[in-house]
Amino acid sequence: MLLNKIGEANIYKMLSDETRLKILKLLSSESLSVSGIINKMGVDQPLISHKLKDLRENGLVISYRSGKNIIYKISDDSLRNLLRAGSEAGKKIERICKCAECDE
Repeated sequence: MLLNKIGEANIYKMLSDETRLKILKLLSSESLSVSGIINKMGVDQPLISHKLKDLRENGLVISYRSGKNIIYKISDDSLRNLLRAGSEAGKKIERICKCAECDE
Protein backbone atom coordinates (compact mmCIF):
# COMPACT_ATOMS: atom_id res chain seq x y z
CA MET A 1 0.00 0.00 0.00
CA LEU A 2 1.30 3.46 -0.92
CA LEU A 3 0.70 5.01 2.50
CA ASN A 4 3.06 2.56 4.16
CA LYS A 5 5.71 2.86 1.45
CA ILE A 6 6.43 6.61 1.45
CA GLY A 7 4.99 7.78 4.74
CA GLU A 8 1.59 9.20 5.45
CA ALA A 9 2.85 12.59 6.66
CA ASN A 10 4.81 13.05 3.43
CA ILE A 11 1.72 12.33 1.37
CA TYR A 12 -0.25 15.00 3.21
CA LYS A 13 2.65 17.43 2.79
CA MET A 14 2.49 16.89 -0.97
CA LEU A 15 -1.30 17.31 -0.94
CA SER A 16 -1.07 20.58 1.00
CA ASP A 17 0.13 22.48 -2.08
CA GLU A 18 -2.79 23.60 -4.25
CA THR A 19 -0.98 23.12 -7.56
CA ARG A 20 0.27 19.64 -6.67
CA LEU A 21 -3.22 18.71 -5.49
CA LYS A 22 -4.77 19.89 -8.77
CA ILE A 23 -2.21 17.90 -10.75
CA LEU A 24 -2.95 14.77 -8.73
CA LYS A 25 -6.69 15.22 -9.22
CA LEU A 26 -6.16 15.46 -12.98
CA LEU A 27 -3.92 12.39 -12.98
CA SER A 28 -6.38 10.43 -10.87
CA SER A 29 -8.72 10.31 -13.87
CA GLU A 30 -6.26 10.10 -16.77
CA SER A 31 -2.58 9.86 -17.65
CA LEU A 32 -1.21 13.08 -19.13
CA SER A 33 1.92 14.63 -20.57
CA VAL A 34 3.30 17.90 -19.23
CA SER A 35 1.68 19.75 -22.13
CA GLY A 36 -1.64 18.02 -21.39
CA ILE A 37 -1.48 19.16 -17.77
CA ILE A 38 -0.54 22.70 -18.83
CA ASN A 39 -3.48 22.84 -21.26
CA LYS A 40 -5.96 21.69 -18.61
CA MET A 41 -4.61 23.91 -15.82
CA GLY A 42 -3.48 26.99 -17.73
CA VAL A 43 -0.28 27.25 -15.68
CA ASP A 44 3.28 27.92 -16.90
CA GLN A 45 5.45 24.95 -17.88
CA PRO A 46 8.28 25.58 -15.36
CA LEU A 47 5.83 25.49 -12.43
CA ILE A 48 4.17 22.27 -13.65
CA SER A 49 7.55 20.62 -14.25
CA HIS A 50 8.75 21.59 -10.76
CA LYS A 51 5.58 20.26 -9.09
CA LEU A 52 5.73 17.03 -11.10
CA LYS A 53 9.34 16.58 -10.00
CA ASP A 54 8.25 16.91 -6.36
CA LEU A 55 5.43 14.43 -6.86
CA ARG A 56 7.65 11.96 -8.72
CA GLU A 57 10.49 12.16 -6.18
CA ASN A 58 8.00 11.53 -3.38
CA GLY A 59 6.44 8.53 -5.10
CA LEU A 60 2.99 9.97 -5.79
CA VAL A 61 3.29 9.92 -9.58
CA ILE A 62 5.20 7.75 -11.99
CA SER A 63 6.20 8.51 -15.55
CA TYR A 64 6.86 6.60 -18.73
CA ARG A 65 7.90 7.51 -22.27
CA SER A 66 5.40 7.39 -25.10
CA GLY A 67 7.11 8.45 -28.32
CA LYS A 68 8.58 11.88 -27.69
CA ASN A 69 6.38 12.55 -24.64
CA ILE A 70 6.79 11.72 -20.99
CA ILE A 71 3.43 10.62 -19.62
CA TYR A 72 2.59 10.96 -15.94
CA LYS A 73 0.10 8.93 -13.97
CA ILE A 74 -0.87 8.51 -10.35
CA SER A 75 1.30 5.87 -8.72
CA ASP A 76 -1.23 3.87 -6.73
CA ASP A 77 -4.97 3.31 -6.42
CA SER A 78 -4.81 4.01 -2.68
CA LEU A 79 -3.80 7.60 -3.51
CA ARG A 80 -6.73 7.85 -5.93
CA ASN A 81 -9.02 6.67 -3.12
CA LEU A 82 -7.50 9.22 -0.70
CA LEU A 83 -8.11 12.04 -3.19
CA ARG A 84 -11.70 10.91 -3.69
CA ALA A 85 -12.30 10.72 0.07
CA GLY A 86 -10.81 14.19 0.57
CA SER A 87 -13.01 15.63 -2.15
CA GLU A 88 -16.14 14.02 -0.69
CA ALA A 89 -15.28 15.24 2.82
CA GLY A 90 -14.66 18.75 1.52
CA LYS A 91 -18.13 18.82 -0.04
CA LYS A 92 -19.79 17.64 3.19
CA ILE A 93 -18.06 19.91 5.66
CA GLU A 94 -19.71 23.25 6.09
CA ARG A 95 -17.47 26.06 7.13
CA ILE A 96 -19.37 28.09 9.66
CA CYS A 97 -17.56 31.16 10.85
CA LYS A 98 -18.12 31.97 14.49
CA CYS A 99 -16.08 35.13 14.66
CA ALA A 100 -17.54 38.36 16.06
CA GLU A 101 -17.64 40.03 12.64
CA CYS A 102 -19.79 37.30 11.11
CA ASP A 103 -22.17 37.02 14.06
CA GLU A 104 -23.30 40.62 13.67
